[in-house]
Amino acid sequence: MVFSRDEIDDAFAVYQRHVHGGDWQAWADLFVEEAVYLEHEYGTFYGREAIRQWIVETMSHATGMAFPVEWHVVDGERVIWYVWNQFPKLPGHATSDFQFASVSILRYAGNGRWASQEDVYNAREAAAVLAEYLQAAADAGVNLEGELRDLLGQQEL
Repeated sequence: MVFSRDEIDDAFAVYQRHVHGGDWQAWADLFVEEAVYLEHEYGTFYGREAIRQWIVETMSHATGMAFPVEWHVVDGERVIWYVWNQFPKLPGHATSDFQFASVSILRYAGNGRWASQEDVYNAREAAAVLAEYLQAAADAGVNLEGELRDLLGQQEL
């Protein structure tokens, strides 16, 4: 099926509003029931409810992160975009001091819904940026308990 560029752009704008607003329940509703989400580090999730469960749990540990899109293209039914994963700003640092890039690919299904998504990024870089961020937070006297500490997992500072 062929979708208009305007329809895909509108659906992508709604998608981005949910991301920027941190409304992960509503974000998951943007996928069709039988959607597939390929996340190279966390695995492949089959179906809207599996995607919802994963994203709500994962993003509950990433409070305060921002995801600014540097560029995006629409190619047929796909939207491909380059996005920064930015940790919250720390005293004495720029927002861009602690970020890593990813590329995502959405496939449009129509009616404002998405059939699939794939995220591609360097997991080692993400872990290194997180470790640097947590060390800088500790150096700045920022409390590391709670959500940001949970992101670190078993890794020691």
